[in-house]
Amino acid sequence: MSFTTRPLSGLLGLEISGLDLAGPPDDATFARVKSLFEANSVVVFRDQRITPEQHIAFSRRFGELEIHVQ
Repeated sequence: MSFTTRPLSGLLGLEISGLDLAGPPDDATFARVKSLFEANSVVVFRDQRITPEQHIAFSRRFGELEIHVQ
């Protein structure tokens, strides 16, 4: 899967466009996304139309989730 990136600011963050997280991304694409996250500390995926379950499944690929109780 191909996608494009754009810096959010000069210091921190990256916007990723053209990637549909409902897919979900294949292993090679996810490895690239994870590498970009590690290098930029923040990544933004705008206009995603995913279910809560898809969001959780994608997030779990980064590691164990921490549940915060309010």
